[in-house]
Amino acid sequence: MTSAIPLSPTNPNRHPFLGMDILQTAGYRTKPGTRGPCFDQDIWDLTAVADAPASWPRSEKILDFTAIANPCWRNVARAYLMARILPTHPDVAVLPLAYRAPLALPTLRHEVSRLTAWFNHLTAAGINSLSLVKQPHCDTYLSVISRSRTDPERSVTPGTVAGYVLTAQALVAYSPLLSDCYAPGFRPWADRSAAEVAGYERADVNQTAPVPDNILRPLLCNSVYLIDVVGPHVAAEATRARQTITSRAGIRSSLRLDQYSQVIDEVQRQMKAGVPAPRTTPGYIARRLAAGWEENDPLLPFAFDSFVRDTALSLSKRRDLERLRPHLEAWIGHCGTEPPWCRDATAVPRADDHSAVPFAIPVDHFGLETMVHVIASAAFYLTAALSGMRASELAELTSGACRREDRSQGPRFWVDSRRIKGEEFGGVPDSWVVIEEVHRALGVAEAVIGTKPGELLFVSGSNSGNRYAALRNWVNGACGQRLGLAPIPDGPVHPRALRRTLALSIAQRPHGLLAAKWHLKHVSVATTEGYAARPGGHQAAFLAEVQAEEEAEHTRLTVAAYESYRQGLLPSGRGARDLIAAFRAVDEQLAGHEAGPPVLTDDRRLERLLKSRAKTLHVGAANYCWFTDPKKALCLTLAGTPDAKEPLIGMCDSARCPQATHHPQHRQAWADQAKNTQAVFLGNPRLAPLERQRAQDTYDRAMRIVGAIDAASKGLNSEGNDSDR
Repeated sequence: MTSAIPLSPTNPNRHPFLGMDILQTAGYRTKPGTRGPCFDQDIWDLTAVADAPASWPRSEKILDFTAIANPCWRNVARAYLMARILPTHPDVAVLPLAYRAPLALPTLRHEVSRLTAWFNHLTAAGINSLSLVKQPHCDTYLSVISRSRTDPERSVTPGTVAGYVLTAQALVAYSPLLSDCYAPGFRPWADRSAAEVAGYERADVNQTAPVPDNILRPLLCNSVYLIDVVGPHVAAEATRARQTITSRAGIRSSLRLDQYSQVIDEVQRQMKAGVPAPRTTPGYIARRLAAGWEENDPLLPFAFDSFVRDTALSLSKRRDLERLRPHLEAWIGHCGTEPPWCRDATAVPRADDHSAVPFAIPVDHFGLETMVHVIASAAFYLTAALSGMRASELAELTSGACRREDRSQGPRFWVDSRRIKGEEFGGVPDSWVVIEEVHRALGVAEAVIGTKPGELLFVSGSNSGNRYAALRNWVNGACGQRLGLAPIPDGPVHPRALRRTLALSIAQRPHGLLAAKWHLKHVSVATTEGYAARPGGHQAAFLAEVQAEEEAEHTRLTVAAYESYRQGLLPSGRGARDLIAAFRAVDEQLAGHEAGPPVLTDDRRLERLLKSRAKTLHVGAANYCWFTDPKKALCLTLAGTPDAKEPLIGMCDSARCPQATHHPQHRQAWADQAKNTQAVFLGNPRLAPLERQRAQDTYDRAMRIVGAIDAASKGLNSEGNDSDR
């Protein structure tokens, strides 16, 4: 291990980073008229950097080293981070253990937090020099960072702990550049890696949990209702409010005495029409009370200043209110007060029973802003759920990002964004092909927010869990329940989980919640078209996720079918004979590895044996298609495309196709078809004879399949018995 002589803190001129402009030296552009922070400063303000991703909040651009109690270690932290930012700097490049990839600016905040925790832990332990650190100090630190700071009863995830451990260890690699360093030969936790210390194991599969159905269902259904039914009305009211507020802001002259008559005339007109006086906000009422107003003053809640601005285009003062008090008190006494926005709201159908209710009750300006945020949040989550866009890509959406391409085979909807993950700082432009519902949702979001072309649609500071909490609280509160919205249960919802949910839903078609509301084929086609149009784009990465999930789902279904076969629950259908033969071949392979009857000791081994068969599986609504030979596929024969690489699952006649099988989970679909056919068609006495015969054939075929599934489930070999001969 390399031992180093630390830089002398009494001679800072020896430090190679002294006086450096951090952003300029690292090659980042700055905004016009600004400059980046200097290495010597204890607070690094990175807000001057240009091309920053929208998902990087302003609060994380301020790096405050003063939180480190020991001033000497502030210098250590700055030098360490500067070396991580500049791996090609001559004094860094020669360090044998230094990282060779630069540390991304958005991750600096996390490193500062870890350094602060480590150094302040040592300070609390009475250590004032890194050379005095021993392994017991590290072990104590590990026990501290393994528990949540806000809830000591809760354990921190191993991945988070590994990050803190790694930062404490990484200081060793940069010892020659630090004004204080560990003793020669010492490394926290010796030769153990951070992952070993924290007990962290990198998962081979995506561990992001999908959004549960009981949360996803009301979230998406409510979002669609808010966007399609309530959104246009909120957009119109918000536009009117913005125009009114803009006109008020331009008023500079005060109310003159000769304008009193104009105000009085308007008061009498409103009173005669029975219009309530505009009510101010609770916050303004509180300020009036603090200024000495009486609680029983009838004008206390009256928005006098706004009324005068709208009526006389002038500013008002308290003396104007007192001079007009008799007229104003008469108006309020006769009509009362009411918030100014969403008065006489248009009636809309409730989400539950479709009875007519106003889309909103009168609200003040803050209430209207809340509604705007709720509609925008509904668009945010619907877009995330039906497009699979990452949070960083959603944050880059701007007003005017939606495009429509009219084609002979139907319109194609585009959304322009930027690809952030895996790209250089700031990302690169990219586009998504989306379904019409997403296109419409983003259009409504633009209208309610009132963004100008090119402005960010979803401000990054609102895209955290606070956005979901605000939407859920509004839906579950009085406003949402008045509209008949379904309450949303508590639970984690974020774009990463929604992306995972969509990938699983497409992969597991035709089952799943999303299929009940949106035709997943449309989402799948949009995703595939986006990949074809931009093969290197971020939609390609999502398509790869979907394909991986689809492969995993097909493997799971194949293994489940094999397990059912071993339990005596045989498949039925014309393809059952081939599938049973394939399963028997697997039995023989397993028996070749174990003495006596085949005993499954390794699930992975079984998956490998069934993997080739799983690759041929295509899931239909009421059957499985094992597409092993295109020439045997009935759908391709009927379509005249015998050389196609995939079956036309939508044309599948599983009762006749030699590659189709039916399993116990398909029984209900066929039983429902028989029941519906009997109730709707065969039960109709006015049905024409030809149509009746066709319905009878459909009923008989469904019942034959049900019978064959029942027989196979009892272990009877009914291969081919449910087919139409």
